[in-house]
Amino acid sequence: MGTRFLLALCLVLLVLGFEVQGAQLPQQDERPSPALLSQVQESLSSYWESAKAAAQKLYEKTYLPAVDEKLR
Repeated sequence: MGTRFLLALCLVLLVLGFEVQGAQLPQQDERPSPALLSQVQESLSSYWESAKAAAQKLYEKTYLPAVDEKLR
């Protein structure tokens, strides 16, 4: 057997395996639960607040009054 034949056979088996794996999953038409949505929203809000705090600290750390006066 040639290496091309083995490669083609492996690719075919891989594609068939993914098809079978995808066919076993049941269709879910349900909406996500409100609890999950609120958890995601709280998590994103927490990340946003921590990013804002880090940006504010960085700004305060690198703040130069002389440059601010020149800009005014």
